[in-house]
Amino acid sequence: MVKRCLALLLVLLILPAAGTGEPAWRQDTPAQKVLREFITDVNGFLTEQGEQPVNSLFEMYKSQAVFGITLFPDAETPENVEITVTMTYDSLNMLQLRVSDIQRFPVIAAAFLRALEPETMSFEEARAVPAAKAKKAASEPANSFEEEIETLNGDSPRTYYAYYPNQYGNGISWIQMTIVFPLAGLWEGGKVLEGALPTRGPDNYSGNDADYEGYFSEDDYTHLEVFATETPEPDSAAAEFDPYP
Repeated sequence: MVKRCLALLLVLLILPAAGTGEPAWRQDTPAQKVLREFITDVNGFLTEQGEQPVNSLFEMYKSQAVFGITLFPDAETPENVEITVTMTYDSLNMLQLRVSDIQRFPVIAAAFLRALEPETMSFEEARAVPAAKAKKAASEPANSFEEEIETLNGDSPRTYYAYYPNQYGNGISWIQMTIVFPLAGLWEGGKVLEGALPTRGPDNYSGNDADYEGYFSEDDYTHLEVFATETPEPDSAAAEFDPYP
């Protein structure tokens, strides 16, 4: 009996831990929370079409996350589908989807595009352009193409496509879609991309509050502060005027 118990224990130690299918999300910033909602929508659309969901997380930082669709959940290395997302503190910046199986690319890319506008975009609409790009790559498998990416965020999402035959000299070709997300608050599309407001200091600070020791950035200083009131030059007329003589 003791030998059987020891044998069973040994088997359990040798067997790999079962994957949960849910990546180990970090939610330290508003952007990481937005990303989780976005990928949740993506996975819903992937499952609808019979495709595997995003099920492996390789890296997660405040400014970047790397995911994958792998044969088994919680894989340690990417396989045929890689997703890299860059973020600011409060919103998504860019997403790059890379797929080595051209036949799978239209459905996977369509799921990401539908997640941008889940209430209004149909699967057929989302699939149209990725399918055309995949068809182009399949018809000319030795010829690469790459659309120039404008990285500045605007008031709506933008997408760019590329195809790299035998990119690393290992016989594997990659087709790629890049999404440049809109600035938070400027687009009235998908709800998950609304983002959050930048961190603010206390209102009406008089300079006498002993508990307030200055502004501490929580967004890795990725924000931009614009002051409406200009500071006059030292030798200007405005600088010479003393309102309290």
